[in-house]
Amino acid sequence: MLRYTLPVHKFAAQPLELALVPTTSAPQEPITDDPYNPTKITVYAPGPDSALRIAERHLTLLHARLALSDPAAVPRTAPDVIYAEARARAETLSSEQREAESRFSIHSDDDWLRLFALTDVMRQRDELTT
Repeated sequence: MLRYTLPVHKFAAQPLELALVPTTSAPQEPITDDPYNPTKITVYAPGPDSALRIAERHLTLLHARLALSDPAAVPRTAPDVIYAEARARAETLSSEQREAESRFSIHSDDDWLRLFALTDVMRQRDELTT
């Protein structure tokens, strides 16, 4: 696994300046320098294409979370709306329903965002078991 650090501008990774560092550590979650205004993101991936995909997906999630928590901070995008709707739905479910739903597979391009919204609610309510 390789560790890539990419510059970020307006929640978009800039692939032209990929900084690569070989690592023997276990893959980790993507890390940004600032979740509210990231200027760089570090991801673990087997190659540059997957690093860019992972970075873009994580930045989309950060943007959606920020748009929900502080609507004036960023202009809303379609993924922001999907995340907000999924989060509102997850909050109306019981703990058992959330757990059952968390086991569904990802079938569409937007399902990963819905799953993160569900996971965020479960984490907030201490319902996740590792």
